[in-house]
Amino acid sequence: MSEETPHIEVRAVYVNDAPALYELDYDFETDRVYTLRTQDHLLKSENGANGERKSTFAFELIETPVDPPIYKNYREIWDTLAKVEARLQSVDGGYVALADGQLAGSILLRVEEWRSVTYVEELIVGRQFRRYGIGSLLLSCAADWARERDCWAITLETQNINYPAIQFYLRNNLEVWGINWQFYPPGPAAHEVAIFMGKRLSSS
Repeated sequence: MSEETPHIEVRAVYVNDAPALYELDYDFETDRVYTLRTQDHLLKSENGANGERKSTFAFELIETPVDPPIYKNYREIWDTLAKVEARLQSVDGGYVALADGQLAGSILLRVEEWRSVTYVEELIVGRQFRRYGIGSLLLSCAADWARERDCWAITLETQNINYPAIQFYLRNNLEVWGINWQFYPPGPAAHEVAIFMGKRLSSS
């Protein structure tokens, strides 16, 4: 990539984009994570007139430095071209971003009909294409796509170790809507906490 800001275009994603997506380097490294702290105990009610005790459950996500930094390579998930092609075939829609004609990132979308929300299956931007606003542009396109399908929100799932992604979503006005610390199956990701984020959409 040149040092100059590239020309960014967005178009619908196609299955034949799979080879270019497969070649993208979209790993991340972070020296901070969010640690989940839970409390499950009885506290005195502040509102009770007779001092009755109520069960209180508290959950906090605490920004925590880590040393050495955590590195995660998502190629472990999309480790074959066939898996990328299958993923593109399984979604309801999405977009790719092109930087000076070169595929730089994508967002893959699915409508959850019973909830009338659009779920972001994947949002990836190649490492060398970051800092150009591509992720925010793709999210904006996803919001428009969702509105066209009468969805009231966009939602997604990320992990507590993906501090850069969480910060990015917060900057784009998504909120933490849920936490699940038993979401991932036994294996390398079993210790990670699933962070569910969402954003209500305006009608316009």
